[in-house]
Amino acid sequence: KITEYGNSGVIYRIATTEPYPWHTGPEYQILHNQRHPDGQNAITSSGSNYAVNPPVKDVTKPVGEWNEGRIIARGNHVEHWLNGVKVVEYEFGSPDWEARVKASKFGKIPPYGRTKRGQIALQDHESVVSYRNLKIKTLAP
Repeated sequence: KITEYGNSGVIYRIATTEPYPWHTGPEYQILHNQRHPDGQNAITSSGSNYAVNPPVKDVTKPVGEWNEGRIIARGNHVEHWLNGVKVVEYEFGSPDWEARVKASKFGKIPPYGRTKRGQIALQDHESVVSYRNLKIKTLAP
C-alpha cells in the first residue's frame, strides 16, 4: 500500500546492464493525481505504465489516504492494479507494446522492456513517499 504527495514509482524487470533502472524496466507510476502535474495526463498518471500505457480510469483515493497497488507480471503478460481495479494490461513484445514504446521517450533506449526477469526499484523524485506491506511473490508460469 502506498501514500504520497509527489512523484514516484515501482520499476520492475530491471537489468543491471544500463546506468539507470528506467532504461530497462517499465514503471508502475505512483502519485496522487490531484497534487502532481503528471496526474493531469493519463499516460503519466497514477497506475500507468509510465509514458507507455495509461490507466483505464483514475481510481486514486483522496490525498493522504493509502492506495493499494499491485503488479502482476507472468511471462509477457503484465497487469497494473490500483485499489482493486485493473487499470493497465499489456503484453511485452506485442505489436501494441512495440508501437507504444516506439512512440514514447523509451523508443530510443533499445534495452527498454526486453528483460524477462530482473530486479525491482522503488523510485522517488525528491518526494514524500511511504510504502507498507510490500510483498513480492514468484508466480508459476
